[in-house]
Amino acid sequence: MSTVARKRYVRGLLLVVLGFLLAVLLGLFLARVNENPQPASASETGDGTGGAGPAESSTSFTIAGSAAQPISPGVMAPLDLSFTNPRDVPMSVTDLSVTVRKVSAPADDAHPCAVGDFAVDQASNDLRIAVAARATSTLSSLVLSRAKWPQVGMVERSVNQDGCKGASLTLLYAAAGTLDQ
Repeated sequence: MSTVARKRYVRGLLLVVLGFLLAVLLGLFLARVNENPQPASASETGDGTGGAGPAESSTSFTIAGSAAQPISPGVMAPLDLSFTNPRDVPMSVTDLSVTVRKVSAPADDAHPCAVGDFAVDQASNDLRIAVAARATSTLSSLVLSRAKWPQVGMVERSVNQDGCKGASLTLLYAAAGTLDQ
């Protein structure tokens, strides 16, 4: 198979798998909300995968990340994501998106908390992440403005949001990877 054909094949398979990326528990978002809202601490770890398809697991790559600062209602925290390329050839990652898929919170009927209480500002459309062979690249290592990073935060509502205190978010990462052969 020619290099061009292989790139097209891998790109096509990547796009198929991206629809089925595993949701990732990105750790604990502590959203402390009371009469005097104070920033929440955010301690997050997690990972996600992307790749060319189930039959070619060796072409997959890993996405992991954490918030670069705490969140509270109305505050967006940049996600310093890392991209790990296990292949012997460099890779370019584009079309990055982050979605809040699930919220686990100590909510009750009087203090609800749902996916709609959180929002994501997507990464810049022109973001292209170069990942060397058998290496990891992070957004912070790319000398990019944090404004180009994806961000997650809590939407400020005019109601009591105490149900979101200590919420854990499950995020879905999606990205396209192209092998640079």
